Amino acid sequence: MREKITMAWRGKCPPVEELALVEVRAPVVPPAAPVATLVAPAKATEQDPLELCLELWKIWMADGIDRDLGMQTMRGLQGDGDGHGIDIHEAQRANDIKIAQATDAMIDSMLVIHRWAIYRLCSLASPWRFPNASLVTVGEEARSNLRGLLKENVCTAILF
Repeated sequence: MREKITMAWRGKCPPVEELALVEVRAPVVPPAAPVATLVAPAKATEQDPLELCLELWKIWMADGIDRDLGMQTMRGLQGDGDGHGIDIHEAQRANDIKIAQATDAMIDSMLVIHRWAIYRLCSLASPWRFPNASLVTVGEEARSNLRGLLKENVCTAILF
């Protein structure tokens, strides 16, 4: 048998006999069946009331002012008076418009800097025009003030 030379071997130790390598495989375990987890459906009331009011307000602002002079909202109130004929979707839209209008009135009653911060945070205003005030700080103040105003409003108090 001839000597095998490796890079580190310089003949100081006896050569190693050829070893037979035996491949050992671990037993294959079938994967466990996936466990079904039940997730409770999200409740409609879990959304922050302030966020709900601002979302409805943004949609209302994007649609513009009531251009059809109330005909869209009054259509849901047509019927023979016994409750039949009222369209649920129209009634919900009318309720959303009332919340949006109340939110708009509360925003308009705020200080100019707070009003501008709400418009800017909702992406409805041009860039921040108050260089000596931080939008983040004023925005938090405006949101907390608006939350207090909406809690006291007749249309939006039920959400809080």
